[in-house]
Amino acid sequence: MIYVSIDIETSGLNHDMNHVLSIGAIIEDTNKKLPYEELPKFNAIVLQNNIQGSPRAITMNKEIISLMGEYLEGTDEVRGILNSNSGYNFYEEDDIVKEFYKFLWSNGYSTLYSPSTHINGKLTPIIDGKTKPITLNVAGKNFGTFDKLFLQELPWWQKLIKTRQRVLDPAILCVDWSNDTSLPSLTTCKERMNVEGIVTHNALEDAWDVIEILRKFY
Repeated sequence: MIYVSIDIETSGLNHDMNHVLSIGAIIEDTNKKLPYEELPKFNAIVLQNNIQGSPRAITMNKEIISLMGEYLEGTDEVRGILNSNSGYNFYEEDDIVKEFYKFLWSNGYSTLYSPSTHINGKLTPIIDGKTKPITLNVAGKNFGTFDKLFLQELPWWQKLIKTRQRVLDPAILCVDWSNDTSLPSLTTCKERMNVEGIVTHNALEDAWDVIEILRKFY
C-alpha cells in the first residue's frame, strides 16, 4: 500500500475561524520502508498576513509565525535564504494546495492524472478547472476529525485532492482496551510502540511519528 502521512499546524481549533499555518506530508510505500532521508516529503508554511487564533496555539507555533513574518517582510534575497535553509517552502494560501498537488504528481501520482507541460525545463502538471483530482490513502492522528476539516477550507483542496474515507489513524492500534477511557494521544502512542523522542508539534515530524508507529505493524 502507498499512503500519505499528513499533519498540519493551525492557529486554533476552529476550522471556520482559525488558519492553517503549516502542512507536513510524507509519502510511504509499505513494501519499501525507505529511511526517512529518502522518503518524498512536503513541508510548507502557509503565508498569512493576519492570524486569528488562540494564545496556546500561537505560542506553540511561534517559530513558524516568526519565519512567516521574516518571509513576508523580507527582500527577495532573504526569501531565497529562507526557502533554502529553513527546512520549509513558503506559499500563499491560494497556492498551497496547487503546490501540494505538484508534489504528489511528481512523486508517483503523475501517470493517472493531469496533462503536463514544461515550465523552466521541468515537467509540471497543468492545473485548471479541468484538472482531475488525486485520490489518497491518508494516515494521520485525528486527521478525519481535525486536519481534514481545515484542509477542506483551503482554496483548491476539494477540487484537487480526494481522500479515501478510511483513514490510517495510529490511535486505534495503540489502545489499552482494559484501561483507556478514550483514544490515546500521539505521545502515548509513541510510548506504547517504543518510538523514541517527544512529540514536537512540527507538522513534518508529527507525520513521521505516525509512519514510525504504523511501521510496527508491517
